Amino acid sequence: MFGPEVLLRLFIRINEAVWPWQSLWLVAGLLLPWLACKSAEWPRRMAMALAGLAWIGCGYLFMVRYYGPVNTPATWFGWAFVFQGLLLLMLRGRALPVPLGLSLAVAGWLVILVLPWLAVMQAGDVRALALFGIAPGVTVAATVLLFARQPLLLRWILLLVPLAWSLFSALTYWSLGTYWLLGFPVAALVILVVALRVSPSPVQSRDLRSARPDPERRLP
Repeated sequence: MFGPEVLLRLFIRINEAVWPWQSLWLVAGLLLPWLACKSAEWPRRMAMALAGLAWIGCGYLFMVRYYGPVNTPATWFGWAFVFQGLLLLMLRGRALPVPLGLSLAVAGWLVILVLPWLAVMQAGDVRALALFGIAPGVTVAATVLLFARQPLLLRWILLLVPLAWSLFSALTYWSLGTYWLLGFPVAALVILVVALRVSPSPVQSRDLRSARPDPERRLP
């Protein structure tokens, strides 16, 4: 239905359309990992709210309005992004151990600051910068780590759309020969696998706490 030039032009068109407001999304993206690793509840709720707004924004603006007219499945994914964003607005993140939380925060900052340049390298034009909250690939990669600490059933419900989009976009980029853009789904999948492996589930966390010796129960 379209060639690589049309796809890359989408990044330029949307950046020109929203200029200069995308700078606010960059600030929000940098705040999100910092808020997500906090132990207090309100910062973690705010992190989920920022993630939800980012999903709604890129789902409707980029995918439904710009990408959908040239790639019909993108419209379906766009509305799925909007629905998932609304769901994220109602959730709160779960606390993480401090070292793990800081590690995931650093990973989030790297995603938000480094991944957008893949589109620039592919297009050869700095106006194609794929920013958090606008480009779905960066938005998914930057927020997918928030799902790893959700309860098991909710976790996999939240992961359905990111996994489906990562597979669909990877096949699209491969077929178009835009190999730099493959970094978006690859980064999302790598971050997700690492987060799931190193982040203890809520049940495991309770088991670890119960296994610690209680000083008040020590025998004399």
